[in-house]
Amino acid sequence: MSDTRSRDEVKQEIAETRAELAETAAALAAKADVKAQAKRVAAEKTEQVKQAAVRAKEAAAAKAGDVKQAAAAKAGDVKQAATEKAGAAAEKAGEVKQAAAEKASEVKQAAAETTQQVKETAAEKTQQVKETAADKTQQVKAAAIEKTQEIKGGDAGAEEHPKHAAPTGVAHIKQTTAETAARVAEAAAETREQLTTREPGGRPIPRAVIAGVALAIAAAAGTVLRARRRK
Repeated sequence: MSDTRSRDEVKQEIAETRAELAETAAALAAKADVKAQAKRVAAEKTEQVKQAAVRAKEAAAAKAGDVKQAAAAKAGDVKQAATEKAGAAAEKAGEVKQAAAEKASEVKQAAAETTQQVKETAAEKTQQVKETAADKTQQVKAAAIEKTQEIKGGDAGAEEHPKHAAPTGVAHIKQTTAETAARVAEAAAETREQLTTREPGGRPIPRAVIAGVALAIAAAAGTVLRARRRK
């Protein structure tokens, strides 16, 4: 039985030795086969490159997703800002429009008040000129009547004392005529100055008033001239 075990052990040792020799031979063959080694290395490198490409692709996709998300967020912010600016611009335009309307209303009201004041001032000025012209005309008429009576009185005295009173009567007539003419000229100048002078911002005096005053002065002057002619 001892011999049997020895044989079995020998056989096992032989089998192990053969396996080791086979592995050694295979390793030596593999080392000797450069082409196979190159293929293996190339396959390993290719696999590494593929894995690196996959990782790069995944990273690029993730980066693109981040960029897209950031761009969307930025676009949302820009849109929101544009909306807010548009709202502010519309509100500002409304305020400007309202202010312009209020200013236009104020200017219109001020213009209406100024126009009313000018009308009232012109009416008052016209009335004053009419009254002044009437007074001046009355004064000229009164002076003309007074001088006419003086002339008549001088004529009566000359008839009673023709030799002594005649020179005095002629001189008196000339003097009174000159005084009346001077008063008429003075009244006409004062009236003309009042008619042509107006307050700042006032309206001109109507021509009808000027014409009426001129006619009144002319009538008074005519009275004096007629009295002079009768003499």
